[in-house]
Amino acid sequence: MRKIVVAVLLIAIMLCSICAFAGCTPADYKVGIVQHIEHIALDKSNEGFRNKLTELMKADGKTVKFYVRNANGDTTNNTTAADTLVAQRVDLIFAISTPSAQAVQASTSESKIPVVFSAVTSATEADLTAENVTGTTDLNDIKKQIDLMIELVPNAKKFGVMYTTSEQNSIIQKNMAKNYIESKGITFVDGGITETDQIEQVFKTFQSQKVDCIYIPTDNKLATAADTVHAFNLSTESYLPIVCGEGGMNDICGIATYGVDYYAIGARAGEMAYEILTGKKSIKDIPVENPTGFELSVNKTVAKAIGFTIPQSVLDKLSK
Repeated sequence: MRKIVVAVLLIAIMLCSICAFAGCTPADYKVGIVQHIEHIALDKSNEGFRNKLTELMKADGKTVKFYVRNANGDTTNNTTAADTLVAQRVDLIFAISTPSAQAVQASTSESKIPVVFSAVTSATEADLTAENVTGTTDLNDIKKQIDLMIELVPNAKKFGVMYTTSEQNSIIQKNMAKNYIESKGITFVDGGITETDQIEQVFKTFQSQKVDCIYIPTDNKLATAADTVHAFNLSTESYLPIVCGEGGMNDICGIATYGVDYYAIGARAGEMAYEILTGKKSIKDIPVENPTGFELSVNKTVAKAIGFTIPQSVLDKLSK
């Protein structure tokens, strides 16, 4: 019997040694991440958050382990992911996008696990106002983007807005764009879709309505279908200039935009998470923050593909 006990102890010691050698020491903090869907903008926000939080913890001699869940664009999956992380008793949850943030807020209503979000258009409109929730928004300077469209197509009579009708963040931006477009004496043409297979028809509608330029807000469904948007712009022979809500999508199907730096707003959310986890600040003392800078990007490749000449006045801004 004694030999068995000794053998068990030796095995336990060996396992502990192997685990320590392999870096299996438990992390100081467990952080869950719920991301609504994979596309360039949300991925950048995710990357910025993880890099910044890891960097700050490392400076303190601390470690953090991330538990990443992707909802693949499904609202139900957001709830399942959030519930799973709550059950795992993570120390904080980072939610990327409005649907994810709403699901995480609901799932943490009893546990009060701190929630930091990013890539949410409007925390107020999305009712992300719980006492355990804060974060960074990706609210664009839509007026600046519409003004850019006017500079790109100075004699425009009609602007079309393509967006997903089931995404609250997109509806908010569509309404803001509509109001500003009409205030400029330009006709607004609705290009709402429910599924990506309707994109081709929207281009045909824009053609029949003689739209001069298209605006696409920070829309998750359309961001994942940016290649499809560009393909139908060509195949329908619309050849319409598009201004996208963010730079990643603009790199695929747009010609120019003033976009949010998604890595930066993710990194700022990482700083917020660090302050909360280490007790440097209470979450109620960290207000929701909007982006502070918008970078101009120009896509000459797409412009050439649709036969559009970018005005020199826009190109000159790149060097400023």
